[in-house]
Parts: sequence; C-alpha cells; structure tokens
Amino acid sequence: MAVRSKFMSDGIVPEGIPLPILRSWERSSLHGLANGTPRRLETRLTETALKELRERNEELLVSAWGEIVTLCRETQPLGGVVVLTDPNGVVLVRLGDNTFSDEAERLGLCAGGDWSEQAMGTNAIGTALSERLALSVIGAEHFCNGNTDISCSAVPVIDPCGALAGIIDLSTSVTVAHDYSLPLLKRAANEIERRLFERRYGRFEQMHLHSNPRLLGGPNEGLLAFDSDRLVGANRAAVELIGLSWSAIGVMHFRQLFSVQHASVMRQASADECVVQSAQGATFFARMQMPLKGQGSAEATKKIEPEPARPALADPASRDALPHVVLETLQNEGGPKLRKMKVGHLVYGANLMDETGEAILVVASGRYRCFASHEGKELTLFTMGPGDAVPLQPEMVVEVRKEGEAAVIPRTLFRRLTRDHPEFGMCILPAVEKMLNRSLTMVGEMAFRSVRYRLIRYLCEMAEHDGRQTSTGVIIESAPHGDDLAMAIGAARQSVSTVLAELIRSGDIQRPAPRTFVIPDVESLREELRVLR
Repeated sequence: MAVRSKFMSDGIVPEGIPLPILRSWERSSLHGLANGTPRRLETRLTETALKELRERNEELLVSAWGEIVTLCRETQPLGGVVVLTDPNGVVLVRLGDNTFSDEAERLGLCAGGDWSEQAMGTNAIGTALSERLALSVIGAEHFCNGNTDISCSAVPVIDPCGALAGIIDLSTSVTVAHDYSLPLLKRAANEIERRLFERRYGRFEQMHLHSNPRLLGGPNEGLLAFDSDRLVGANRAAVELIGLSWSAIGVMHFRQLFSVQHASVMRQASADECVVQSAQGATFFARMQMPLKGQGSAEATKKIEPEPARPALADPASRDALPHVVLETLQNEGGPKLRKMKVGHLVYGANLMDETGEAILVVASGRYRCFASHEGKELTLFTMGPGDAVPLQPEMVVEVRKEGEAAVIPRTLFRRLTRDHPEFGMCILPAVEKMLNRSLTMVGEMAFRSVRYRLIRYLCEMAEHDGRQTSTGVIIESAPHGDDLAMAIGAARQSVSTVLAELIRSGDIQRPAPRTFVIPDVESLREELRVLR
C-alpha cells in the first residue's frame, strides 16, 4: 500500500509490480477512487434488474455452470468463491465456501454487484476486463483499501466471434496462495468457450484442427465454423494456432485461410482426418464435422440449440415402428404430410372436428403441451414429443413449445389409412394408449399425491427426456417456470414455488438461470419418490 501511495504521488515506477496492475492503479485514480473508497452501494442491481441480466446472459450461464461447480469442488479445501460476471463486470452468480461467502458479501462480491474498475478500482475482475488478459490481484494490489484482505484471479471468456462474454474469477482470503488459480481458471474458460461454440454453431460445418495429431479431438484443439466456405466462428485456440485476427470472423473465406480447396478437405476430412496447410505455410491435422442433412446454416442463426434428430426405424412396417415413420412411407400414396410447427402456435381440437369425429395429431419432432381450459383456467394434460399421437378432443388445445414437425389427420382420412394400411393402425394404438395412461396418471396424482411428489416426478421426467448429462449432474435447459411449471403438474403457482425453493435450499436441484435446472443426483430424487410412494 505504501508502494502504491508513492507511485500515485510521485509517479515512480516500483520494482516487482506487474505492469497491468500499475496501469490499473492509474485508471482507478482517474475514475475518482483516489481515496480508496469503492462505489459498491451505488451500483448493486435490484432483484428485478438482476433477473433480467441473467436472462440476457443465459447462454453464458448454462455454458459455464458445470465449470463453476467443478472449480468449487477443486478449490474447496482452500476456501473461497467462484464468480461469473457479464461482459461489464456485474456478478451473475457466486458459488463456494460458506465461511468466505460472508466476507464476500460484506465486500459487495455478490450477485448484482458491479466489479468493474470504475466501481471497485483495481481488482481481478475489472482489471481482467480492461486489460483483456488473465491475471491475479493479490492483497494490497487492490486499489480500494477495503479489498486488501482478499486475493483474486480472473480469466476473460471470449465468445466464438471474438467478443468478451464475461469473466470467470476465483476469490479467496489473502492468506491463500494463488499460484494454482490461473491454470485452473484458464482450463475452465477454455471449456466454457468450447460449449459456447457448440451451442452457437451446432448446425454449421465445423473444422477441428491442431498441429499435433495426438491433440486433435482434445480440449485444446482449434474449432472453426463455416457457412458454405465463409468463416463465421472460431474458438480462441484456433485463432492462436492459425494466427488469425478476430476481425476475420464473417469476412474471410476458406481459400484465404488454407492452401487447399474447400471441397477437397470436405471429402477427406469428413470421413477421417487429413493434413492441411494454412495460407502462411503452417501444417495442421484436421477433421470436418458436417451439419445434419437438410439443416441449413441460415436457419441455425435463429436457434442456438440444434433440433434433436427425429427417431426413425429401419423397418417402418415393424410392429414397434413409430407412427410418424410409417406416415412418411405413406405420403406417396395420399397420406398426410408432416408440416412445420412454429413455437407458440396453438392447435384447437374444436376447429379440427369433422362429421365423423375428432382429428388425430401425430408428432415427428419438437415438443408440445396438450391442455384443457375452462373460464380462464388451464390444466396441462400431458406433454408430447417424437413418436407420440393423440386424438384431439374438442376441449383440448395443443401449444407448440419447441419447433418441430407434426401431422394433423382428419378422422375420415385416419379411417382410410388404418383400413388400407394396418401397420399404421398397429403403431398408432400403443402411442394413443401411452397418452391416455399419462393423463390418467396425472388425474390420480392430483387427487392423491402431494405437490412435492408431483414436482419431483416431473423434474425426473424432464431429466430423462430433455436433460444433458455432465460431470456435475443433469442439466435441463429451456425448462418451464412460473405458471407453466404449475400448470404442468396441476398445482397452484405459490405451492410450486414453495416446494421449488425447498429443493434448491437442500441442494437437490440448482437453478443457475431462470429457464435452467441442474440436478446433481437424479437417483437421489427418484429414491425420494419411492419413499413418498
């Protein structure tokens, strides 16, 4: 602190102080923090503003959550907290040691707190943002006197277009050495950037490359995304390996990056790996990952997540075939065609009745909520996914929750199809029976089961059908919340919110973002269902 004071008063550059810290001290003084007092109370977000900020950064939160939990586990013996911020240094989430959390709370290192240099002076988060590099700020290197009892390390997270996505930070007591911190944080940032790349460019043609063939396919490989032959995304490893500038994203083409033809690499590297040379003469081993047939990259710019592959069977005439698979084989014989179903579209059973009765809905892909409504109230009967089918009763409404394809078959046409093609009728019956059983199960549970039981069962079903297994548990993305979650289990919103809060406090589930659940141990939840039964 004495060294800093002398530097600020006399301008004498002291030995042993990193240049990024010295530059940050100067900036902090210019921000009006010369008295060493932060502006934390002026800048902390309200609960509403924090919720909106998390929703805007949901892609980052979902991509980072597994690494946050892993870092907490790896650093648990030493104490401290792991922090993720937005691109402006505002804390999105803080997780870690309960003892140090009290100290962090006192300092304002909490969700909604602003840790930019303008608000807090020199600190790992704000200085990493300003310098755009990984660094540690130890004890009295902090500009504000109240922060000198902690040590922090931070690494920027860069998105696939070169923009700053946020900061991953580890903060501890000043008594804890930080020699280990930056390597751990850099590994975590690398994984977060990979997940951001995969989420954003899942439907694009991707090139995996490395100068060492043994590292191809590993965590340090370079990743490039192409729309036709135009570069549209990259990870930091690829930028460093090839010697690119981030400004090349969206501008440069394949032929400007490599000395081989795009078509030639596609033929070789799609099946295996091949050797390519960059325009500067560097040699790389490469593998191409092609988008699924029929999924154009232009459409991918509108959706982050790739649509799940539609279940299909080799033999559509098999008794175990799914209804939509058989339908596709009948389209040349006058059968109904699958049509695109956009998110938010409503299908009303009453509008689809003909003189012979209700229509049949057959789902090929996507996700749908089937509900009944009366006097402004709604009751979710069941959700539908690929392979499901149901007769649309007049009082039923189907809401498209995830874009996909489905067929609506009028009763007259349905009768003709089942008469002329018995295999179609044989596969429809089990699908309709499954929907009926789901509906009966829900009615029974509403009468005899607690809200806690119904909510846990619903979360377990989502984990099985829509969850993504990670090292930290099952992640459920785009999950319902609020009224939607209450309607899904036939309960009052207040009751669902109370049970959900209990599950979060007990650690049975985590909620890193408004539309995301993480279940660390699904089997533990299922065991509770067996006990409640």
